[in-house]
Amino acid sequence: MDALGLLLRARLRRWRGWVSLCLLAGLLSGLTLAAVSAGHRTATAFPQFVAAHGYDALVISAAPMPGLAKLPGVASVTLMHQFATGTPACSCARPINPTDFDLTEVAPADLPRMVKLVAGRMPSQNSPDEVLASFRLQQDIGVGVGTVIRVPLYSAAQQGAYLSGAAVTPAGGTVTLRVVGIEAAEAEFPFAATPSYTVYTTTAFARLHAGRTAGVAFSFVRLRGGAAAFPRFEAGARAAGAFSVSDADTAVGSIGTSIWPQVLGWWLLAGLTALAGMVVLAQALSRQAEADAEPFSTYRALGATWRQVAAVGMSATLLVAVAGAVIGTGLAVLLSPLTPVGLARIAELSSGFAFDTATLALGAGVAVLAVLALGTWPTVRTARRAVRGGGDAARVLRPSRTRVLLASAGAPPSTLIGVGNALERGHGRAAVPARTALLGSVLAVTALSAAVVFGASLGHLTSTPVLYGQWYDAWFSPSGSSQASAAQFSALVTTLEHDPDITDIAIGGGGGVMIDGRVVSALAGAALRGPFPLVASVGRLPRTTSEVALGATTLRQLGAHVGSDVRVTVQQPTGGSRTSWYRVTGTMVFAPSDGTGGLGTGAIFTLDGLLTPSCGRLPAGAAQNACRLRTVFGAGGEILVTTVPGPRGQADLARLALAYPAETNLPYPPTSLLNFGEVNFPLLFGLAVALFGAATLVHALVVSVGRRRRDTGLLKVLGFVRRQTAFAMSWQTTTVAVVGLVVGIPLGIAAGRLGWDLFAGYVGFVAVPVVVAWGLIALAAGTIAVANLLAAGPAIAAARIRPAAALRAE
Repeated sequence: MDALGLLLRARLRRWRGWVSLCLLAGLLSGLTLAAVSAGHRTATAFPQFVAAHGYDALVISAAPMPGLAKLPGVASVTLMHQFATGTPACSCARPINPTDFDLTEVAPADLPRMVKLVAGRMPSQNSPDEVLASFRLQQDIGVGVGTVIRVPLYSAAQQGAYLSGAAVTPAGGTVTLRVVGIEAAEAEFPFAATPSYTVYTTTAFARLHAGRTAGVAFSFVRLRGGAAAFPRFEAGARAAGAFSVSDADTAVGSIGTSIWPQVLGWWLLAGLTALAGMVVLAQALSRQAEADAEPFSTYRALGATWRQVAAVGMSATLLVAVAGAVIGTGLAVLLSPLTPVGLARIAELSSGFAFDTATLALGAGVAVLAVLALGTWPTVRTARRAVRGGGDAARVLRPSRTRVLLASAGAPPSTLIGVGNALERGHGRAAVPARTALLGSVLAVTALSAAVVFGASLGHLTSTPVLYGQWYDAWFSPSGSSQASAAQFSALVTTLEHDPDITDIAIGGGGGVMIDGRVVSALAGAALRGPFPLVASVGRLPRTTSEVALGATTLRQLGAHVGSDVRVTVQQPTGGSRTSWYRVTGTMVFAPSDGTGGLGTGAIFTLDGLLTPSCGRLPAGAAQNACRLRTVFGAGGEILVTTVPGPRGQADLARLALAYPAETNLPYPPTSLLNFGEVNFPLLFGLAVALFGAATLVHALVVSVGRRRRDTGLLKVLGFVRRQTAFAMSWQTTTVAVVGLVVGIPLGIAAGRLGWDLFAGYVGFVAVPVVVAWGLIALAAGTIAVANLLAAGPAIAAARIRPAAALRAE
């Protein structure tokens, strides 16, 4: 027991090192648990939102349909009246497209069930001018609490013209509405090329305009059987006279797909953080075990066995594990208000601090076991070596080549000692592992450099639309307008062809096809002027009627590759289907406006290869072109245009948008990239590893000061002053930082470029890694500055060492 008591008191004398280990373990577990919890909350946010505010089917009719509630499988029906409106106006960042705008009214009791309040407050039902606005209006148009929107209404006498799609001017007067709150509803989350800009009015507004304005009725239906019950319900609703019946569960799936990359990002961040942190913590535990092994030769003379020594060491390690788990759990809770972000944050039902009981409890238990596992081997190894004998007393000391070169160059003593302490382990009582601190520095700089490259590449991608497939400046979709016809589609093409500011024009359409037994959203198009505005990241676009190019995700799902053949089944407009073999010519990048479901999802054919095989058999000329335009229009045809660069092209687009407000569409960045970009995962990982590296450096300095007290005392006896002692510590940390920079920056650039290439290949865009020199220069300067800042405390402690006390204690 005397030996055990001496061992415990020896641990207490080195409490600073063990406290540093507790903080390091807490930082590791806290950051990892925070990332795991963020991933879990991001993954469950939208499903929970759908459970609280969602529905399974949307029914549109001229008047309310009370009979819907009596159909088999219907759990509930929420009625909404949509007012017929013209083009709304507001003092906003961008104009509101009238085809995307909905002015609606829901019963006050049903409104909280339909929407989640994101900001502001609910409108007063007694006020006819207060409204709730969609969060999409806030994000895309710049609408906020306090914004005033002026909306023209169609009169009740215009109901028939409105429903038929006739081009008439609204005659129901213009209302002025004031936004008092921002809301989120299921249909407003981005899942299609066209957004939904919904505004909710009040009961007072509905009473004021009842019977005076045109409109339609919407019924939001929840089904007891969910998506499986939709086909039966659709048949019943159409038989009851519904204009349109839509499956809302399909949209939910696409929204979840757009959020999923962020979920994977959080979990990947958690795994990489845990891996890097365990490497650093294992080094720190090993270093601490060696530091505590120094007095064991004395305790061995008192009869201590290696098992007793190991038991004391494992007790200290258990304390570190438990303390780290407690600190980590608290840190994860403190960080919880920062997550989730993006669409998941809007969808999450709760806000503020979150205690994810299952995730944090399980994670804390795993953290304790991980620390114990990491600390077992170094504790047992040093205990056996100390009690049974051994060490490095007989090791021949050789100074590092760097110190020899500095000495030959006439470097001052403080520089030589600092560099030597950073690069050389030492021996005996003053031995301190040096490689662990150097490895931690290299890991930190590598991670941060990779984050700089990845972040710069992501910024370049989102600011360069051509890289994610957006080669065109606008697209026109007259087939989406109810009054459009094939003749009007052809006339619009002719108008655009005669526009001198338009350089490239292409037409295209598409629909679902079956490829090797899997349903795939497919496009087909042809260039009328200039190249076809889609890009292949690998290979090329299809050129013949028997070729196809696929997205990266679709290629993985099909198990195909460039050069392989796939079996394609296409439904014929006249009925039936045709099946043919197609050769895969490339990996395509699909812009979000292409409507295929994502960057790496979809297929592209030639126009004659998918939509117009019969037109291709006609003689080239006007008849063939007319045939193709009619067929493309019937397949949801769109016209893609590219304008001349600069203000002239922007002015032409603005003019066309005014002339064709319902047909004009402007590009927007991919939702999946925006969701992923909401969190700079590489930067977060780099910062986490940098924190681990900083903690490792601090721990190494603390252990170094304690282990080398005798050396410091001797130096002071020989004439060293406090300033030289502090300078030696500064040179030690600067050397560690410089080694990290010299090795870590090239490794980080290579890792960042490789990671970006892998990410691009997986998601499906053109990989263009970007290395920003100023970012790496700032990283180097910041690393050296932070390293010296961290060394301030240990340097002061070393400078205050009293020679007599240090030598007497030794």
